[in-house]
Amino acid sequence: MRRINYVVSSSERHAGIALRLTVAPALRAPLAVLACSLALVAVLWTVQHVRLLAAERDGAEYARRLATAQAGFARMRTVERDVARLRALTERVASVRRSGAQRAGEIAALGNRLPPDAWLTSLRADRIALTLEGHGARIGTVGTAIAGLAHLPPYTGVRLLSVREDSARSGVTYAIALDQPR
Repeated sequence: MRRINYVVSSSERHAGIALRLTVAPALRAPLAVLACSLALVAVLWTVQHVRLLAAERDGAEYARRLATAQAGFARMRTVERDVARLRALTERVASVRRSGAQRAGEIAALGNRLPPDAWLTSLRADRIALTLEGHGARIGTVGTAIAGLAHLPPYTGVRLLSVREDSARSGVTYAIALDQPR
């Protein structure tokens, strides 16, 4: 026996074509839920994919900005080093300028402590001592010079390095070291 269904199906009503449904009516609701779930997953995947593309685009822009900023920072660090070097040089120049007047005062104080018959011929300064070389009329002049120089405030001690008779100048040649403070 054959059955004929004369009811117009919804596909025939909307599309004009009668589709043969091979899905059992009991499975239609679960399949509709599955289709909706798949559609929801597809929409969410599309949204997340669009967000990922936007994040990658923003990340590339931030990386470009960072590279540009790092180049600027490198130039800034170079300028900072140059400024620090120039400041140190300026301080060194100022120190040298101040030391000239200070050294002149020290030399004047040395000259004031020497007896009248003692002369300075050279001064040499290093980190350890200030070495005086000179000429005196007699050996007692060297002793008086050492006693006078022993009381100079910036120096910690006085040492006699050498004394020799100078027959060419009729007197003595001496060398005295004034120890620098440490």
